[in-house]
Amino acid sequence: MKKLVLIALVFLISVNLKAQESQNIADLDFLYQSIQKLPSYKDQLKNDNGYRQLYDRLRKELNTSDEFEVYQKLLQLLYPLKDNHLGLWRKPDSSYKFSYLKPELDLTQLETKYTDYPKDSLEGFYYNSNGSAKSIIYKSSENTYHLQNLTAKKVEAILTKTGNESFDAIKFLPSPGSYVLYRNVKLSNRALIGLNYQKGSTQNFAFLNTGALPYEYRKLEDQIGYLRLSNFRSSNENIKVATDFFDKVRPGINSQNLIVDLRNNGGGGYKTSSQFIEFLKKYKGKIYILQNAYTMSNAEQFIINLQGAKNVVTLGETTKGTITYGSNQGNPLSLPSGRFVFYPTDMSGRAKDLAFESIGVKPQVLLDAFSGDWITQTINYIKTNHP
Repeated sequence: MKKLVLIALVFLISVNLKAQESQNIADLDFLYQSIQKLPSYKDQLKNDNGYRQLYDRLRKELNTSDEFEVYQKLLQLLYPLKDNHLGLWRKPDSSYKFSYLKPELDLTQLETKYTDYPKDSLEGFYYNSNGSAKSIIYKSSENTYHLQNLTAKKVEAILTKTGNESFDAIKFLPSPGSYVLYRNVKLSNRALIGLNYQKGSTQNFAFLNTGALPYEYRKLEDQIGYLRLSNFRSSNENIKVATDFFDKVRPGINSQNLIVDLRNNGGGGYKTSSQFIEFLKKYKGKIYILQNAYTMSNAEQFIINLQGAKNVVTLGETTKGTITYGSNQGNPLSLPSGRFVFYPTDMSGRAKDLAFESIGVKPQVLLDAFSGDWITQTINYIKTNHP
């Protein structure tokens, strides 16, 4: 009798594993087919035998019931693409019993090691955006780092080095059983761009608190104007807001020197930004573009379209490097198992944008993020170099 029960149990386990493997492969196949429809795939990997071999290998490795392991395998199809707008995440699911990583840490040893660590090193102590929780980033393997909350003890993100001083990060979310891919995470002026953690509590003047209004124009001094463009969102509502604003202020923008502030501009589309680009291309005075590591997507294209002109100077820090492709439709795709969601891109890419993907657009003039307000620093630069 015991032998029959054991045989039945082995059979059920085998059936469940086969069903699980079939589900995993269905997700992989769907993702692989969806990726092949992307403009970024057609530009970069179409007819690439190495990518096909990667898919074939992953198909043989999906005999697991560990959903997080499956997720990590699926991500390997995204990593070869230079397309930082892509996304893949686990749907929130309260029935999914995910075991968060909680390695034991020797805090005394870590304090000794990292207290005087270089501030431009990824490793070290961090605080979240409101400064309420302390975390640490430490190396866990050759190219992998853990970001671990020192209060909750659990790992909040796994960062994998990708080159160009950037990382692909898996972030574990407060939602039950949910985790998401953040591409092109990087450390800039002690801020972990993309994950909203920073080293220390010193004010970072690179960051701009844009406030409630997305657009602003004012005169700073007699021959210095200030134009803040904090987003290029392409919803009908925002296009109208941007156009109404620009129609109102355009006649008064005629200073000899014009500061254009693109800090923290997360992008959008040319339906909003093109009116500003066309105006600035014809502008007779000097233009000073302020940029930071939160300047991304269409805001980076904005800079690429203007840089190189004799009357344009870019100042600040290197932009995010999440530029090319993007999505017109913005329709996430649920994988067949219902566990994972893929966010595809559908926009065509320009070669001159792709050259900056993951790298970002460097400014002509670096500004100090900790010595003082960047608008004041720019005014001082104007008076020193173009009195």
